Amino acid sequence: MGNESLEGLKIIEMTEAWAGPVCASLMGDMGADVIKVESFPRHSLTRPTSPRYATMPGDGPVYERDALHHQGNRNKRNIAIDIRTESGTQILKKLLSDADVFIEGYAAGKIEKLGFGWKDVQKINPNITMISIAGWGLEGPYKKMVTLGAGLDATTGHLSLRGYPEGDFVDTHPNFHSDATGSSTIFFAALTALLQRQKSKKGTFIDLSQWEGLVWQFPTILAEWTMNQRIPERLGNDDPHIVPHGVYRTIDDDKWIVVAAEDDQQWEGLCEIIDRIEWSETSHKYSSIVGRIEGREEIDNAIESFTKQYEGFNAAEILQNKNVIASPVVTPPDVLLSNQLHDRSWHQTITHKWTGPVMVGGFLWDVEPDSLSWDIPTALVGQHNEEILIELGYDEKKISEFYKNGSIGNHYEN
Repeated sequence: MGNESLEGLKIIEMTEAWAGPVCASLMGDMGADVIKVESFPRHSLTRPTSPRYATMPGDGPVYERDALHHQGNRNKRNIAIDIRTESGTQILKKLLSDADVFIEGYAAGKIEKLGFGWKDVQKINPNITMISIAGWGLEGPYKKMVTLGAGLDATTGHLSLRGYPEGDFVDTHPNFHSDATGSSTIFFAALTALLQRQKSKKGTFIDLSQWEGLVWQFPTILAEWTMNQRIPERLGNDDPHIVPHGVYRTIDDDKWIVVAAEDDQQWEGLCEIIDRIEWSETSHKYSSIVGRIEGREEIDNAIESFTKQYEGFNAAEILQNKNVIASPVVTPPDVLLSNQLHDRSWHQTITHKWTGPVMVGGFLWDVEPDSLSWDIPTALVGQHNEEILIELGYDEKKISEFYKNGSIGNHYEN
C-alpha cells in the first residue's frame, strides 16, 4: 500500500455508476480499507451482461470488462450480497458493526425499507458516519423520483448552458458534470464528518443531495434572472466577455485547437503571430475588448487562417510562446500518448484476470512523501467473499451455505 493517510479506516460502499464508487476509490487510494457491497443477483449499471461502447477486449464475462467499472472501482475489496435475504442482512450488519463510513446510493426511502436507515444503522454502530447520496435528497416533493447524471444536469440548468445557440438540447453530449462533481462532494463530506467525530466522539448522518451539490455551482444562471431578468444564452465555444475565445480548425481533418486571449498582452502576442499587429495598436478598434467583441467574426476568421496551416500541438506551442492561451483538442488516443501525463507517471498499467495488462487513468492528486498506488485491481464480482466473511467470523461450512441459498454470489447470469 502506497499512501497511508486514511489507513485504519473501514469504508462500506453500496453505490453504483460513478459518483459514489469514485469517492470510495479515492478513499482506497489513500489507504482506507474499502469494501464494496455489490448488488446480487441483480447486476449494477457498470456491470452490463452484453457488450457496449465501454467494454474492454479480453476473455471472460462482459460484466468484468467494463471500462467505467474499472476506472471507478480500484483499491476496493468486493463482496456480492443479496441483502434481501436473512443471511445477507446479517452479513451487512456485521460489516457495519465496526465500520467508520457507510455510503449508500439507493433512491430515497429504499434503504429504510431494507432495514438499514440511519436509525437502524446507528443502533448497529453509534460511531459510524452514514452518507446517503440520493439524487434529490431524502426529503421534499422529489424524494420518490429517481435520477442519474442526465436528470441532475438538466434540472440544475447546466444543460441549458451547453451547446450552440442554434442547437437543440438533444444535441448535448452525454458527459454529465454531476458525475465528476458528485464524487469529490461526497469525499469532502466524508472527511469532514470523520474530523467532526474526533471532537464529538459520535457518528454522523449526512443527507447529501447530489442535485443540491451541483446547483450551487451555477450562480450565474440565477443571478442573470434575479438581477437582470435575462436567461443566459447557449454560446457554444464563445465567451460573452472575451474575444477571441473559440475552437479553430487545424491542418488535419477534424482536428481542432482552443485559442483565447484574455488580456491586452495575450492579444498583442496573438496579433503578432497571425500577422495583424496593427489590431493591437491603440488607434485600432480591436485594441479594446468592446471593439473585439464587435469584430468577433473577422477575428475568428483570421485566427483560423493561421491555425489551418499547422498541426494542433505545433500551433499551440507557437501561440503559447507568445503567452496566448492555446491547447489542441485531443482524442482519447492522444491522452494515452500525452508526454505531459507520461512524464508525471499519471497513467497506470494494471493486470486484470480478464483483460490482461491495460493502461488506465491515474489519480486526482500526487501526494508526498507517500505516493498513491493502484494496489487492488478492480475486483471481480464477489472476489473477496470468503476473505471478508472469514474476517467476520464465518467458517467455510457457513459460507458454503450462503452460496447455496443465494445470499452471496460470484457471477451474474447473462
